[in-house]
Amino acid sequence: MNKLFTLLLSSTVLFLASCGGGWSDDQKNMVKNECITEGGYDCDCYVDKAVETFKNPEAYNAMEDAKKEAFNTAIEDCEVEEEAVDEENLESF
Repeated sequence: MNKLFTLLLSSTVLFLASCGGGWSDDQKNMVKNECITEGGYDCDCYVDKAVETFKNPEAYNAMEDAKKEAFNTAIEDCEVEEEAVDEENLESF
């Protein structure tokens, strides 16, 4: 019985340890805010592609050349057309 408990506890610890280092909601929101600032993308799609391409935020921030190229290719699907702004039609407050 003691060996079974030890095995179960060890398995649980290993499982939980392997799940660490992923993306939290706050980290995803930071990437989404960067996307909003940059403009030109569907930001939900942009965040999804970042999470798919990089296993954690540290890898996203480091953006190695191979991963950066893969990410840039992936976010092409997220591009949106921006409307041209006619300055004559803008209202000032």
